[in-house]
Amino acid sequence: MKLFFLGWTRFIVVLLVLQVGLAGWGAVSTGDERVMRFIAHAGNGGMLILWLMLSVVIALIARPGWKAVALTALSAFMILMQGAFAYGFGTSGPAGGVGIALHALNGLGVLVLQVVVARLAKRAVDAKRALRAAQRSEVPA
Repeated sequence: MKLFFLGWTRFIVVLLVLQVGLAGWGAVSTGDERVMRFIAHAGNGGMLILWLMLSVVIALIARPGWKAVALTALSAFMILMQGAFAYGFGTSGPAGGVGIALHALNGLGVLVLQVVVARLAKRAVDAKRALRAAQRSEVPA
């Protein structure tokens, strides 16, 4: 299960990088094209909410370590806050700009946390493999 969690976490990292790319793609366009591009960003964001909440369950089952589980839960909470940052401050004026800035920084924070979780998951997989190898190499006397 640890190996599955590692793959799952890497999948989440890819989706988060895609999310940043979709945001940038929408930001450099105008008019109706901009709206359509941000729809892709919002759609991927909605899926990320689901995937990160599911990640918490998978982390609890995989048991990669308390730190990985806690950071996964923090990532899920932070992704839930994205909507509050994007829409809670309004969509125009200085308050809207602050909200969008917080939305962007929080999203990058989720990406960084998930990279850390992927590294912790990799360590858990490597430790499990090393334990298995040590058990196989023991010669019964």
